[in-house]
Amino acid sequence: MDEIPFVSIVIPCRNEEGFIGACLESLLKGDYPQDRLEVLVVDGMSCDGTRKIVASHLQGNPCIRVLDNPSKTTPVAMNLGIRASRGDVVIIASAHARFDRKYITRCVEAIRRYGADNVGGIMRMLPREPGLTGNAIALSLSHRFGVGNSYFRIHTDEPRWVDTVFGGCYRREVFQRVGFFNEKLARSQDMEFNRRLKKAGGKTLLAPDIVCYYYARSDLKSFKCAAGRREALP
Repeated sequence: MDEIPFVSIVIPCRNEEGFIGACLESLLKGDYPQDRLEVLVVDGMSCDGTRKIVASHLQGNPCIRVLDNPSKTTPVAMNLGIRASRGDVVIIASAHARFDRKYITRCVEAIRRYGADNVGGIMRMLPREPGLTGNAIALSLSHRFGVGNSYFRIHTDEPRWVDTVFGGCYRREVFQRVGFFNEKLARSQDMEFNRRLKKAGGKTLLAPDIVCYYYARSDLKSFKCAAGRREALP
């Protein structure tokens, strides 16, 4: 397939006024052609300034669409976005992340070059708030001592086949083959989906030249609550 694939980016969000602007700007400033791109912001009925910020980006950016998610849950948002998307390739993106300029291009290149069903890259952790505690938490989420062998967090020098990645860039046919994200799971729905993908014979690739910057929790109280739910990354 020599034609540039049409890419759909699905962003689940709710009350993300502090992050959604930078997230959208990083995607729109990327080097992937905007006429081969759509960005679907699936909003869980935000009650802060999220919708206003997204609306300000709609002007001059016809590739952005907003979908309502009355359930307010992440897996439902993912599935709503996937079902509404038109892309040959579907990327799940976090509203808490900024994306490298070549993020989309390198995802597409990797998925085609390696014949992967799902591709992801490495996360460079940043504190949401400056300070000693925030820096320590970001460091702990980037070290083997804190997250074990989660390679998208501790990084790798070479592309490697893995069980799961952060977000994920999927061939569209994956969802026809495996189904959608489990809407009964409040957390770790991506890990569960990628396990099903692997069981069905699918392959997930981690490519170190695909980079995003993630804003980790910066206070111990919210960090402990998230860790207690077995997931430190909302």
